[in-house]
Amino acid sequence: MKRISAGVLFFLFVTIIVLASPLPVTAKDQYIFGIMANQTAIEIQGEGGFYLQPSTFYAGANGVYHEDRYSMLGAHAMVGNVIYPGLTGKIGFKGFFGRFEASDRNDQDLAALAFVVSASYDLSDVIATHYIPVILHATISAAPQPTAFSDTERFYEGVLAVDWMFLENAAITASLRYVDAKFDEWYRSHGTGYLGFKFVF
Repeated sequence: MKRISAGVLFFLFVTIIVLASPLPVTAKDQYIFGIMANQTAIEIQGEGGFYLQPSTFYAGANGVYHEDRYSMLGAHAMVGNVIYPGLTGKIGFKGFFGRFEASDRNDQDLAALAFVVSASYDLSDVIATHYIPVILHATISAAPQPTAFSDTERFYEGVLAVDWMFLENAAITASLRYVDAKFDEWYRSHGTGYLGFKFVF
């Protein structure tokens, strides 16, 4: 399995997103675009949520560049439901493709197919008497050795985020990303925070 091309893996996930784009548009569909950054890193992300009763299908992609550490692209496909008022759960898959750098060692290629579990908690749906336009997010992606390719032996990513919807279609967002990657030649774990904007339609 290690010989499977990372480019082929990523192409399959991009194909899923392209095929999802012609889905019928409904009033419950949602599209998100965001840019987050800090002093040494930037992330760009986009996602479409397509309502297919009784669930919602989510397809999206993101790109992360961290100076002198790594650059990676991701594409995901998930299905989600409202578990109870305010709380939405999602499960699915995410493909990761990129490169991790080290000043004193060989660079390593990232290629992995991860299992993803995600949850969002909208406080404004829960606290009806005091409108609080804040949404909390948590996502865990795990790619064990059988679903890791190229130089990658395993890959894990955790993301925590909070969105403050200060406008009806725009939010200020803060997030924390932690990655844990084991490659053929070395190991890397790293956490960093981001601040930016999201636009929701």
